[in-house]
Amino acid sequence: MQLTLAGIPFILLVEKALWRPDTNQLIIADIHLGKASHFRKAGISIPADSVLEDMRKLDALMKKYRPEEVILLGDLFHSSYNREWHLFEAFLESFNNIRFILVKGNHDILKKNRYALPNFEVIDTWEDDVFIYSHEPMEHTIKFVLSGHIHPGVTLTGKGRQRLSLPCFHISKNQMVLPAFGKLTGLYILEKNKSDTYYLVYNEMITEMK
Repeated sequence: MQLTLAGIPFILLVEKALWRPDTNQLIIADIHLGKASHFRKAGISIPADSVLEDMRKLDALMKKYRPEEVILLGDLFHSSYNREWHLFEAFLESFNNIRFILVKGNHDILKKNRYALPNFEVIDTWEDDVFIYSHEPMEHTIKFVLSGHIHPGVTLTGKGRQRLSLPCFHISKNQMVLPAFGKLTGLYILEKNKSDTYYLVYNEMITEMK
């Protein structure tokens, strides 16, 4: 789905990512790699295939859109180091001509030497002429903010009291919060505000809801 933010065209992707055509940038929030291993270490059973699903989805996006730059809006890796980090290292190596920028999130707590990869950069916020790229939402900014952290979702209620909770792109004044890219992230259900816009992701479709 195409839309314009601060006068710049973007495409909302059903993979829960954002594509900026004018700069060939792929923007993603909250992958939370390593969470499956973190759960298993805590004694919570997680299917083995879930470890690879997010990486396969990301790999497919890279090959489809061929970005020049990938901006990761924080919480790339869920917790302390585990073997899932090696999957990401191999992924970076396979796209070694592309620049990856991690806007550091609260879960990005690996030691600095782990991030010392040739095409990988870690910063607190990323800013260009029009946008601020932040892990957490920001208020009272002149520029438009693209962020993650919240894992936004909306709950729909049917006539028979059926309930369905869906991830969404959430646009409020001067800001968009992206849905969490990772499969094991959960949702934070938003209270609907009439002045905001919500783009729901469901069954390979994106639907606008105001």
